[in-house]
Amino acid sequence: MIAKYFLPTMYIKNYQDLDLDKLKKRGVRIFIVDVDNTLISHEVSQLDDSGLAFMENIKNHGMIPVIVSNNVKQRVEQLARQADCAYYSFALKPLKLKYKRILREYKCNQDEVCVIGDQLITDVLGGNRMKFITILQEPITNIDNTSGKVTRFIETKIFNYLEKTNKWRKHNYYDNL
Repeated sequence: MIAKYFLPTMYIKNYQDLDLDKLKKRGVRIFIVDVDNTLISHEVSQLDDSGLAFMENIKNHGMIPVIVSNNVKQRVEQLARQADCAYYSFALKPLKLKYKRILREYKCNQDEVCVIGDQLITDVLGGNRMKFITILQEPITNIDNTSGKVTRFIETKIFNYLEKTNKWRKHNYYDNL
């Protein structure tokens, strides 16, 4: 059943809609955050006040934010410095390599990790393969970089299949936590 790999635990409009208390009570220790089109547009080089506040709020809830991005080190490192958190660039999501490294380095279990991102193909598929809590957020903008355009094309096909099989409805936000 292919759908189980692409259906997120939660589907939200924006990261600001998250109930971090609920995630903390669920036992989340590590909060993996995608940046491009999740916290900021890929065209922007600085986290805005909202993004910085979100990362700080994760910390205030006793969870550890970790940026995991398929983007290059220079960009990801700069954003992680602003958020004062660890990062993994060129992560090759949805592959498991960086996720397994995070589990080892933070000495945590799969059920103690959640991941938020804007793409089914990278963020949700990668997180679901690791049995993490997965949170799909609407993209901040419809403008994607080159690799984003490719994954969005494939993602559209998957969304269409999920809608056709009544497993998914775009903009029908939910929380299956």
